[in-house]
Amino acid sequence: MPELKFLVEKIDSLKLELEKLSPLKKEDEKRLDKKFRLEWNYNSNHIEGNTLTYGQTELLLIFDKTTGDHEMREYEEMQAHDVAIKLVNEYANDKSRELTEADVRQWNKIILVKPFWANAQTSDGQPTRKLIQPGEYKKEPNSVRLQNGEMFPYASPEETPAKMKDLLEWLRRVSAEKKLHPVQIAAQLHYDFVRIHPFDDSNGRTSRLLMNYVLIQNGFPPVIIKSADKKGYLNALNKADVGDLNAFIEYVANQLNWSLEINIKAAKGESIEEEDDLDKEIEVFNKTIKSKKKSEVKTFKIVDGLLFGVGEPLFSSILEKLKKLSPSFAFSQFVFTTSEQSTSVILNGSKSIGSLLADQIALVRQRFSNQEAGLVNYPINLRLQIHFSGNLLKPEMPYYFNDSLVLNLFDLQYEVLFAEQRLLRKNFNDFASKEEIDAIIKNIVRLVMESLPKE
Repeated sequence: MPELKFLVEKIDSLKLELEKLSPLKKEDEKRLDKKFRLEWNYNSNHIEGNTLTYGQTELLLIFDKTTGDHEMREYEEMQAHDVAIKLVNEYANDKSRELTEADVRQWNKIILVKPFWANAQTSDGQPTRKLIQPGEYKKEPNSVRLQNGEMFPYASPEETPAKMKDLLEWLRRVSAEKKLHPVQIAAQLHYDFVRIHPFDDSNGRTSRLLMNYVLIQNGFPPVIIKSADKKGYLNALNKADVGDLNAFIEYVANQLNWSLEINIKAAKGESIEEEDDLDKEIEVFNKTIKSKKKSEVKTFKIVDGLLFGVGEPLFSSILEKLKKLSPSFAFSQFVFTTSEQSTSVILNGSKSIGSLLADQIALVRQRFSNQEAGLVNYPINLRLQIHFSGNLLKPEMPYYFNDSLVLNLFDLQYEVLFAEQRLLRKNFNDFASKEEIDAIIKNIVRLVMESLPKE
């Protein structure tokens, strides 16, 4: 209990700090909204088995494009979850509106998109299939196997409607009483909903929508349960199952602290990107093709995949890291050019690498719209020019740095260059791994730092 008291006090302190920094500048609010939109959609769906990567989620939700290498259902449920999030925000910000069972059923219906058949088990463990009806309470029992191997039964189909009614009445009562902190209400609501498990599918995603509805309604940012910490999340839920509800409330409180800290960074105009963002962007390329295959020709699909799967994480990460060196120089500038753009773009925060690449792809498609099978039959070039001058740490020593990071897409292969030195060359069907991209980034940053005067 002392730990929970400390966490609640920290949450209130961070919220007060954020309120003093409000309102945010439009550009800071925009990048914050984008980050939480992507984090919430990606992580909540990924926990439940959706295989779209963070980069593919951004490509879908921000640029309305797909790489086309996943089942249509995964794209549909990601877009549907995004719609549900917007509805949660709308309801939470309407102070005159009370949440109803119909609202919760609507969220579940939106998330699941349409009815579908799913694999299941009979009461005696035999494999079967059942029809999942979005937004409808379960008609058959459901259960989960605990870590100790025992089966834990959720509420029966017969008692589910009454338990859901009681749950929302509890929410209305404790919200009006204001005796519990919002994070306690949100976490307990999440847990009690999961114990009922009212739907045949997407109970986890719906529970997290409910939790964040309470937080947003009380002026807090949403909590993001990271898919990378799925084990910690489930462990906290399991502790609640054996009577330690505070363990789960503390877990949610820690995640809320993270959300508040990100909001404060944005309000101060600081970077809100994290060390693992690059990992999320290029996660799909950890599953590189192990056996050598014949290279694919350059189609729209190939261009989309390489620009957003290799170019975007590579260029964005380099830009982010090198911008941290800018205060050490009298002048710093980053200029981005592509083969389809007639002018260079100075990267001053008004446009992201991702949006510039989306523009590039749109121009490529326009230029080759009449080509058979979407073939792109000329080289594509991306270039990030890096310019530093005037070393403030040693102003007496002249300093000038001007080199470029380049990504070239040829007919069957692509390459990465820096300072005219080739760092990588691969076939189109052999995507760069996380380790390869990390090595390129470290190499470039090291070259820049080693160029600084030492005496």
